[in-house]
Amino acid sequence: MNWSPSTRLLVALLVILGGVGAVGTTATAANPAVQLSSVSVSPEDPNTGERVTIDATISNLENSDTTVEVRDVYVRTPGTTDEYARLEEVGSIAPGGSLSIPISTTFESAGEKRLNVNVVVQDEDGDYHRYTYPVYVDVTEPNVRADLSSRTDADSGTTSVSLTNFGNADLSDVEITARVGGEVVARNFLFDVAPESNRTTTFDTDDYASETVRFVATYDAAGESHETTLSVELDDRTEIPGEIRLTAVETTRTGSGVTIEGDAANLGGTDAESVLVSVGDADGVRPASPSGEYFIGAIDASEFATFELTAAADQNASSVPVEIAYIVDNERVTTTQRVSIDGDSPSSGVDPAAGSGDRRPGGGPGDSGGLQLTVIGGVAVVVLVVGAGVYLWRR
Repeated sequence: MNWSPSTRLLVALLVILGGVGAVGTTATAANPAVQLSSVSVSPEDPNTGERVTIDATISNLENSDTTVEVRDVYVRTPGTTDEYARLEEVGSIAPGGSLSIPISTTFESAGEKRLNVNVVVQDEDGDYHRYTYPVYVDVTEPNVRADLSSRTDADSGTTSVSLTNFGNADLSDVEITARVGGEVVARNFLFDVAPESNRTTTFDTDDYASETVRFVATYDAAGESHETTLSVELDDRTEIPGEIRLTAVETTRTGSGVTIEGDAANLGGTDAESVLVSVGDADGVRPASPSGEYFIGAIDASEFATFELTAAADQNASSVPVEIAYIVDNERVTTTQRVSIDGDSPSSGVDPAAGSGDRRPGGGPGDSGGLQLTVIGGVAVVVLVVGAGVYLWRR
């Protein structure tokens, strides 16, 4: 049969198109229906040296035709062989089943860590398949900061001592001792104190030989031992009035806007009521919606509450005055505390290059997040076929 050159071209393109479709079907059928359905990190914002658990859930979907053996689960930095943790011979997953696998590690340096959770499974035919899930972990340096406060009840002859954790690291193995003249006269133990929380214990101080008692709190945090002390005059029955001060303050600049977040802590021994924080007027700074002022309400002694303010600030503004108004012992108190603006602070803790689509279950070795090669090749062939048809029609 004598075909013209144009006819031969058309036939060849049709043969290629049919071959591409067959390859795509074969490749899809060869892969088991396995997904890394979810990955969670606990704690979400760990400190350096703190134990971090990455929990990966692997699912073998119901339309799968094979039981798979989970041979390896490991965490690496993308594009390297730097490995943080690995588990081997984890177990098997039948069609329709799933397996949750916790894997732990620590980070020695601060910063955002971009990681890949990799899972290798083997199907019943002995073939291996690898799946990858991207994970982002923001690691910070530990900030250990705690204070003691007390309240003496003259009627009961007891003194309540509170340890407040203003830092970002857990306080563990907490012990508070009462010392008179350098001698330990009482010892109480507390449960762990998490960040932004406190614990209280009570001492019977009515029979102490001295009017002055020194309370010493010892605890472990960020891998080291720490100590905090407080001296109390038992004969001074007048309680220290409540005093509100901003702590753990963070600022974020976005263009001409500034967001201020932190804690309003009551450092005194009496409750404070009607606590209101607001952005004050200053050169280059003014309140801005939606939170130019923030009403907190009551803050008990040795407690604190979170707040968020928004302000408009010129580029050359270096600080924002925050007015703190509250009522303590039936008196209105107003103070101003200046908060520095960190101009280098990012507007968001999210990597701008990582959209919501980056946190999807990883696919097999060929899954790169874009179109599959067979699909791209098929589209290219269709374009060639259409071009050849136009060429023949014009002849």
